[in-house]
Amino acid sequence: MGIKWENEAKENFDKIINNLPQFHRTIAQTLVKESAEKIAQERNSETVEVKDAVIAFFKEVPPAFKDMMKRLFDQQGIEYSKYVGE
Repeated sequence: MGIKWENEAKENFDKIINNLPQFHRTIAQTLVKESAEKIAQERNSETVEVKDAVIAFFKEVPPAFKDMMKRLFDQQGIEYSKYVGE
């Protein structure tokens, strides 16, 4: 059985993924999902929380796209600054 996702974490993940350019969406979806689940497991958790997903986005997205990520999080009303030092 796979790791579970908190509802809010999954909703935020989907909001951001669905607003990425189509060209980047599929690869980002795979990389960020795997990274968020790994981060949760490293915390000895069976559930991905919002902070895990946010950290994963900023960990996996190339530096050139960090500003775009910040704008997407802001547009979706997702507070990222309390989880990452961006």
